Amino acid sequence: VCSSDLRPPLHDDARLKQDMVNCLWQLGFDAPISAVVESTGAKAASLYARFGSKKGMLLAALDAYAEEHLADLQRLLHGMPPGQARIRAVLEKAIECFDDPLHRGCFLVNGVLEANAGEPEFAERLRKHMGDIRTELSWALAETPGLSRVFSIEGAAWFLQAQIWGLKVMARLNPRRELGQRLVEQAMFALFGPEAVKNGPAGAAEGDAAATE
Repeated sequence: VCSSDLRPPLHDDARLKQDMVNCLWQLGFDAPISAVVESTGAKAASLYARFGSKKGMLLAALDAYAEEHLADLQRLLHGMPPGQARIRAVLEKAIECFDDPLHRGCFLVNGVLEANAGEPEFAERLRKHMGDIRTELSWALAETPGLSRVFSIEGAAWFLQAQIWGLKVMARLNPRRELGQRLVEQAMFALFGPEAVKNGPAGAAEGDAAATE
């Protein structure tokens, strides 16, 4: 059961949404309202008054997480000079999920996996947030020399986002961190060639071997 040691008043909007994220991240998007009530310390009636419905709560939690996630990505990208090291940093940031003792993966990626096809508003919100992230990846890739001619900038951004998604889905299976790092080398090899791989072509070969494990 997810719970908060210090329960915020309902007017503490940021804390309220973070508690909702933590609960839904741990228990999934199908978590019962009773779990959200326990996590936030707010009464069910107050939550419905604030967000309108269970779907409204899910959307608010998704938006809060996505905005924070996008801000983190922007800080990382703007905090480094253009280059392949910046793209590597984005990939290596993704494998930090492997260190989560609860093996939750990524709340946003989990939302893609759990999205109900009968809830177009939810799916549209996910597409919007993922598109915002891909926009950031696109300009970073456009500034990066050495991109393989196989890729357009748009195609490379989709590929990079797919690699990040894959790593974050894997995190739910409690994999070895070394495997995540090898998959980072595979992605760097695909995007920029063997010279972008740690330890050169030998590192790329290790990454290829990891795919068969």
